[in-house]
Amino acid sequence: MRAALVIAAFALAACTQPGAPAQTPPPAPQSDLVQRINADLARLDVELAAEGIVAVGIGETADLGDGLTVRPIDVKEDSRCPANVDCVWAGQLVLRADVSGTEREITLGTPLETPQGTVLLAVAKPYPFNEWPTAELPIPPYRFGFRRG
Repeated sequence: MRAALVIAAFALAACTQPGAPAQTPPPAPQSDLVQRINADLARLDVELAAEGIVAVGIGETADLGDGLTVRPIDVKEDSRCPANVDCVWAGQLVLRADVSGTEREITLGTPLETPQGTVLLAVAKPYPFNEWPTAELPIPPYRFGFRRG
């Protein structure tokens, strides 16, 4: 009987060995909104990585060649209609930026003529969503994709 107790004690101790990886519970299911936002963020990442696009954040410089540079300073306006809302007006994103040494405003999708050539703010991430669930998914910092127009 004593031998059976010793064997049972060893078997039980083997189940809880120190150093064994702890089992983590499965992640909580994501809400439909979080899944939709994640899909949109992934889509924008693809657009930012597209050929001919130079992606930068606030304070970083996009070198588009031949002396044409763009350094976003701040977002002056982001009134784009949230992806999960029906709007009468699409809105716009206006960026204040240093363009080849001159402070200018650049509007998403509108070419800007400069002495060094035309620049286009082609992509902006993240796209706005109404009631972004920040507890589940923090809002990422802005990323901008520029190309020669």
